[in-house]
Amino acid sequence: MASAGDLRKPESLFRLVCRPALPKDTPEVLALTSKIWDGGDYVPEVWNDWMADPEGLLAVAEFGGRVVGISKLSRMGPEDWWLEGLRVHPEYEGRGIASHLHDYMVEHWQRSLNGSLRLVTASFRLPVQHLCERSGFVKAGEFSAFNAPVIDEPVNSFTPVEAAESEQALELIQNSLSMPLSYGMINLGWRWSPPTAAHLAEAISLKQAWWWRKQPETSQGLLTIIEDDEDDDVKNAVVQTMACPVEKMVELLVDFRRLAKGMGYQQAAWLAPLNPLAVQIAAEAGFERGWDASVFLYE
Repeated sequence: MASAGDLRKPESLFRLVCRPALPKDTPEVLALTSKIWDGGDYVPEVWNDWMADPEGLLAVAEFGGRVVGISKLSRMGPEDWWLEGLRVHPEYEGRGIASHLHDYMVEHWQRSLNGSLRLVTASFRLPVQHLCERSGFVKAGEFSAFNAPVIDEPVNSFTPVEAAESEQALELIQNSLSMPLSYGMINLGWRWSPPTAAHLAEAISLKQAWWWRKQPETSQGLLTIIEDDEDDDVKNAVVQTMACPVEKMVELLVDFRRLAKGMGYQQAAWLAPLNPLAVQIAAEAGFERGWDASVFLYE
């Protein structure tokens, strides 16, 4: 029961409601996100796509008729889902809104969907980490950004993967001894998922998938990349999938730096798993850690 003092506050009569987002919420969402990361939030760039997504769930938290939080549940594969975009208006932080939104999304997934649910959060966001652990998530990995200058040398060790070779390529990825270093995940732009035929088909269609040191009957490895366009001044090529013998990873990464130069990129990047072996491999390939923090992968 609210005290007499609480009842004199109009906000004490408001009820927090979590619900699917509606087109009419867009102006308030854009106003909310303009206050996140000094106006550098990516959500405005993807909001219309999120609204149009027929799968998963895009939700808002409404308090007193005002949108004060958002969250997105996205399909990453046939049985893989990703929780992202958790935002709370700065004026309403500390009121349990993030917790309510998180629980609403997880309950929807448990009730209506199947498979695995994952998310990442920054290493310094302790409240979100506690929220994940309270709701049954387990920390499955940790990643951070490593960067290297491109190498202005020719490289002939890469051969484009053709669409007809996709099944063979996916088999190589799934059986590669380097994949467990990244917890069996590929990087989909600060989102991680087990590799699927659809992910590989997209990389092939974009001409961002290559065999590495291909021979007539076999190949030593495979590389797929994505482009990071967050920095207007630097064009980054980012490792999406790296599949090869562990002892060959340094050589593949060095060749990747040459490939990136040939494709017109200014920098090569790898969101590397933070385990001692991967960090050592990155250093030997000329990559330096570009971010003091990291992200924790929960599932």
